Amino acid sequence: MNSTCTTSPALAANGKPHNFTRRTANLTSKFWRTGQWHLIPLYYLLRLSDLAREGIERSGSYRFADHLYRNRASGRFFVGKLLDRLVLNSRAARGMRARCAQASAEMERALDAAEGPFSILAVPCGVPRDVADLVARRQDLASRMEYVAMDIDAEVIAAAREHLIRDAPALLAKAAWLHGNALVDLDYPMQSMDFVVSTGLGEFLNDEQLRQFYRNVFVSLSPGGRFFTSATRREASSDYLLRAFELETQYRNEDQMRKLFAELPWSRVEFSRDATGLQTFILAYR
Repeated sequence: MNSTCTTSPALAANGKPHNFTRRTANLTSKFWRTGQWHLIPLYYLLRLSDLAREGIERSGSYRFADHLYRNRASGRFFVGKLLDRLVLNSRAARGMRARCAQASAEMERALDAAEGPFSILAVPCGVPRDVADLVARRQDLASRMEYVAMDIDAEVIAAAREHLIRDAPALLAKAAWLHGNALVDLDYPMQSMDFVVSTGLGEFLNDEQLRQFYRNVFVSLSPGGRFFTSATRREASSDYLLRAFELETQYRNEDQMRKLFAELPWSRVEFSRDATGLQTFILAYR
């Protein structure tokens, strides 16, 4: 597999990636107009935290997610760094970090169960800490891995490539970079994949969009191939803050996920939860 990048004109319905949910240009004016005055000082306070500021400005961007996964507090002044640490230690943030660790563990388990070359598709790819962490602890697996990073945002693909150059250069020789939409079947790699990983996208899709995504993944997998994904349960305090600043997500419990996966002929589907109880992990076998 050569290190290449192809492009697709496909975009989300609003012309932006699905995780860009913010609609209001000036949030303080909105809070004043709607009588939510208590949110104005909170808005300026939270912007001192690098994590909160990224979430407010760019919704659920790849930088927002990677800051959570990296788990290193940063911000403006001592107060901003302290706020950042408080958010990173929250139950919701710990749950999000767990899905990155679980994705890496499932890739490792699948590689150990297989022989020969092993293809992995990450969609959307984000900053690929899961696969880089796997290579760091299991360098013996790198020579067998063929990694495909797919995202609707060209900036994300560039960031993913830079991360592998720095943290997992052994993967670059057999990496491919696809600028494509997860909801468009023609944007997927032509070859069948042994493993597909996706965490975070489902929280920004409605049920019909999620069904389309799962159909595309199912078709892209080879027989016996595995799909790892996750779903987030609602946690009241974090949801209140996210929605106040228009970072709007879709929450689903295990029962809802079971119904969605039952619509396709997977040979086996395994469900588990993280320690916080907020993340449902799904491992589906074609």
